[in-house]
Amino acid sequence: MRAQVMKKKIALVVQRYGLEVNGGAELHCRLLAERLNACYDVVVLTSCAQDYKTWNNYYDEGETDVNGVRVIRFKTLHSRNPKELHKLHRKFRKRKPHQKVLRSLGILEYLEQKFPVLDLITEQDEYDWAKNQGPYLPNLIRYLKEHEEQYSALIFFTYLYFPTIYGLRVNPAKSILIPTAHDEPPIYFPIFKKVFLLPKMILFNTDMERQFVQNLFENHFIKNDIVGVGFEKTLSSSTNVRAVKHEYGLSENVKYFIYIGRIDEAKGCKELCDYFLEFCKNNDHLNVKLVLVGQDLMQLQPNEYIVKTGFVDDDIKNTLMVEAVALIIPSYFESLSMVTLESMINGVPVIANRHSEVLKSHILQSEGGFLYDSYTSFERVLKDALNKSADDLALMGSKAKEYVERNYSWDVIMKKLKTAVSYIVNQ
Repeated sequence: MRAQVMKKKIALVVQRYGLEVNGGAELHCRLLAERLNACYDVVVLTSCAQDYKTWNNYYDEGETDVNGVRVIRFKTLHSRNPKELHKLHRKFRKRKPHQKVLRSLGILEYLEQKFPVLDLITEQDEYDWAKNQGPYLPNLIRYLKEHEEQYSALIFFTYLYFPTIYGLRVNPAKSILIPTAHDEPPIYFPIFKKVFLLPKMILFNTDMERQFVQNLFENHFIKNDIVGVGFEKTLSSSTNVRAVKHEYGLSENVKYFIYIGRIDEAKGCKELCDYFLEFCKNNDHLNVKLVLVGQDLMQLQPNEYIVKTGFVDDDIKNTLMVEAVALIIPSYFESLSMVTLESMINGVPVIANRHSEVLKSHILQSEGGFLYDSYTSFERVLKDALNKSADDLALMGSKAKEYVERNYSWDVIMKKLKTAVSYIVNQ
């Protein structure tokens, strides 16, 4: 009788996890966890929080199962304190460009200690910032310290939060970081110089992200790869298109654009709504709407041009997406933009913010969409999309689909992930 081969055990550490969690990095983690679970004994270590703005406990503490993946949740012991966080932000942001240069040369810390007037940022300051940034999970870190020998590899998602900042310190030699990094103020804080030098391997979402991180932290020597996440066509034939459109007041003669994700000013949604309302005002002869799918954190007031659906199931989301003229992504900061690639794999063109290097790269490489960087260009590309023939839009959608299949198929992604885990295990 053949002996049963034991799967290697790996832990994925992420700030939030669940079917109801609305966040790109969190969905990224869940998709990888579910795929990796077929090859390894996967455990996800995470918080009890659903809302990243407060980190209040929502799920029960302890072990549970999410789509066949074992999940261990730890209570957050400190809600986010915006006032304290803002105070620490101000202190951290006091670093001027010349200070960043001195830090890159490795002499800023020495000068700060020599001359206290430079306002030394202490280890305690960094810990307090991470604690307030959250989710504050000291029990998760304690669990890692007590059980890390059970795991062949530790995979950390998102550079920005407490579980990654302090979890990476437990056993860097076993650690893989998936940073989902982009050019935003916190990444310049001194605490992250340590974070990006710790892991044994870094898996980036795009080459743009890799270039940015390596130029900022000079960590080219760390083993790395571009992995991202895989995508498949997600259409459902069971959904009644007419019924779905009718439910949200989208008559047959209405053309609409769609946004999918967290409806948040930080995601560029206020600018998107302002631009779209201006577009409708200047082009009132067009029967066009903007459909927003996702949790509304801006508390938008209803109006005749913008439709809010709230959080919907995948079948409804996909139906609304494929019936749209195009998906609009207004974000200035992205490390991958999963919804962009999801739209592309389904042959739906994308209108993206040119200020995001990642989004710009997706559009230019695929030839599967449009770019804007001001209201004037926003109006122009919306008109262009509305005026294109069905055949032209289909060709653009086809190019977008081919781009995702070439770069982000699950076969490619899983091969790279297995190689990364093997690298950690064999060191």
